[in-house]
Formats: sequence, structure tokens, C-alpha cells
Amino acid sequence: MKEHAVDALLLDIQMPDITGIELLQTLLQPPKVIFTTAYTEYALQSFDFDHVIDYLNKPIRLPRFIKAMERLKIQLDLESNAAEASSLVVNNQKVGKLETLVVKEDKVTYRIPVLEIDYIQSWGNYVKIFTNNNQVRLARKTITDLEKELKTNGFERVHKSYLVNKKSVKAINGNQLILQDQTLPIGGAYRLLVKERLLK
Repeated sequence: MKEHAVDALLLDIQMPDITGIELLQTLLQPPKVIFTTAYTEYALQSFDFDHVIDYLNKPIRLPRFIKAMERLKIQLDLESNAAEASSLVVNNQKVGKLETLVVKEDKVTYRIPVLEIDYIQSWGNYVKIFTNNNQVRLARKTITDLEKELKTNGFERVHKSYLVNKKSVKAINGNQLILQDQTLPIGGAYRLLVKERLLK
């Protein structure tokens, strides 16, 4: 928990040196917790903590365990959806927390407004960033990294070499995307995703 983000902690009550409740009290940012214990008398106390999802008594039966996992998943999904919904909205376009993309080209650092980016093309160890005002920037980044950065901004991978801003797509013609002044290929592995998401 010190080194990695943890979604959930299955925690016993009686442990050597420290109880599960005492351990929980030491955590500044505790994950979701499911107690797994043979001691029923701590159940009420455990729910004093907002992040405790469930309290399983040993021996734990499989149906009860599955129910606890489903409850955990619902809570994690709710938090994920709430974080996504809190992203910024600019000109009715959800852009998440990333408003500008910072890139370095020929020792000059540029700040490119995300809403101005039409698409990004993989170019060896670099990417080409094409904007709707006909600017092209060459940056030493990978298209996979940019895909992660721009996911909440409405960008979709449509080909191993192309990442496209959904708002820039005008039409789909067979295996091609039609943008304002450009036609891009749709990769076979991405065809279903494009049809499901890009024109919604």
C-alpha cells in the first residue's frame, strides 16, 4: 500500500502485534476494506469507518464472498463514474483535467489546447500532432502514452498509428474516417470500436 494504488483490502481482526481495526486507524488514505474474521463482536465497530464495505465471518461461504465482491465493485464503479463526471466541460466538450498538451519541438516548448487537436499520428519514436488550425507539431512521445493521457478528452485509437479526436470526425466511409480536410485509415482491430463509439 505504500508503493502501489490499492483498490481493496481484505483485513482480519485478530493479527499478531496489531488488530485490523488498529491497522485501519493508522492509514491516512485507506482503500475500500472488507473485514474477514471469526469475531462477530467487532462488526458494529468496523462500520464506524466510511470505507468499510462488508464484514465476513469465518468460515466464509462462497455465495457470501461473491456478494461482498459485487458490493465492492459497485462502490468502485460509482467512484470511477463520479470522477469522470467531475471532469471539465468546455464548449460542451468533456476534456477532463487535461486542457493543454505540452510538447517540446526543436528545443521549443509548446502548449497545444486539447480542443484544437484533430488527430495524432505515430512517427517512429515521435508523434505528429495535427490541429484544426493547420499546425503540425513533432513531439518525442509515444502514441500509447498519449492515448492514456487523452482518453477522457474524447480521443479514440482508430489504428495502430492514429489517435483521433471524436469531435473532428465527420463521417465513416468503409475502412476510412473522414475529417474536415483529411482521410484516415481504420485498423482492422479497431473497426468495431470505431462503429460503436466515434459517431455517438
